[in-house]
Amino acid sequence: MEEDVYDLCIVGAGMIGSAVAKYASEWGRVCLVGPEEPEERDVKCTRDIFGCHYDEGRIARCSAHDPIWTQLARISMARFRQIESDSGICFYNEVGSLVAGGKDSKYMIDNEKVSKEQQLESEILSYETLKTKFPLLNFSDIDHGIFEVKAGHISARNLVSAQIKLAKSKGCACIHEIVERVNQIEENDNNKICVITESGKQVLSRKVLLATGAFTAFRNLLPADHELDVGLCPLTTAMIEVTADVFANMRIYPTVIYHGKGTDNWKKEYPRSKDGDYSWYMLPPIRYPDGKYYIKLGHLQHATTKRFTSSLEVKEWYCSGGDKTLVNDTVDLFKTVVQDVFPISYHGDSCVITTTPTKRPYIDTLHPQQGVAVGGNAYAAKSSDEIGRIAAVMMMKNEWDSSLNKEDFNVKLKNEPSG
Repeated sequence: MEEDVYDLCIVGAGMIGSAVAKYASEWGRVCLVGPEEPEERDVKCTRDIFGCHYDEGRIARCSAHDPIWTQLARISMARFRQIESDSGICFYNEVGSLVAGGKDSKYMIDNEKVSKEQQLESEILSYETLKTKFPLLNFSDIDHGIFEVKAGHISARNLVSAQIKLAKSKGCACIHEIVERVNQIEENDNNKICVITESGKQVLSRKVLLATGAFTAFRNLLPADHELDVGLCPLTTAMIEVTADVFANMRIYPTVIYHGKGTDNWKKEYPRSKDGDYSWYMLPPIRYPDGKYYIKLGHLQHATTKRFTSSLEVKEWYCSGGDKTLVNDTVDLFKTVVQDVFPISYHGDSCVITTTPTKRPYIDTLHPQQGVAVGGNAYAAKSSDEIGRIAAVMMMKNEWDSSLNKEDFNVKLKNEPSG
């Protein structure tokens, strides 16, 4: 029956997929399909599809080396308070964000340039000012920082919950299952897409959008002979438990992204970028669902060349808690970066980011009935609302509704001829 056919089915209920669902539901009949967060991650379980939003702390900042990411973040973050108000779910903590590193390094020069060109509300902090404002942080005397005021961190879990709540309020149907296959059904001039879940449930739709991140290639979701040109980059983080007193003292500290030489007493055995620099990020103490307070510190994607190619690799990684040796090294680094803060305990966590050769997300159609919004490159959490809106308009209205050039988001396929 025609009423059983959706206008758009979104596969993947993470940060981008939930945003697409919220916007698309304003213009038609929409279904969002994706599993809920598992109660535990166990390599022995049959489930092999997870999500990158199982987290309470993601950096939200507009400052970036690429003005396109700055624009996506600026537009998305400007809506955060409205999303919180409309949904009744809080997810954004505006504590500011600090980018730090060698004063004359290319990384810092690029960030300063974008910050000025995009007229971000930020200030340059000298080494002396860094010591005064953030006395617990141990920087080198050749470092300086860019402090962005209207920035901070978000709960990825709560952001997804807020977006799904708003999507449902607009009539979006939600199916909490893993999708096994996407088939195109040809019926004269009325072609449809059939989305089939692991349980065998079939969802008919006129169009489908994949917001499936690192798991896109691990089910039969793409058209024949289509393989997205993406890399699956594993990251390890250390979750460092601190006391309630440390939480009270440091909760107003900004998020930190560091790219530079560090100090002489920093832990030497730690992943470096190809130019030999330290490359890490850190969030201030956040209260997690277990009631404990954790500081999260992890390496950036520049500091690893490892890539996954199989579903088993990704599953084992999500269930592993990261590289155990690297977790220990990260905690040792923490002890030299953050002064006079002593961990109660710590454990590792892991995620997989989806990189693209363009270093920008793919927001594009593979054919008139199927689109993709994947390739966060570790920058998409804070930018997911605008990525989702652009993708929703693309699918529902066949339009590119952004001042950013569409060509910058074109999908690239593996083994695709250049030119």
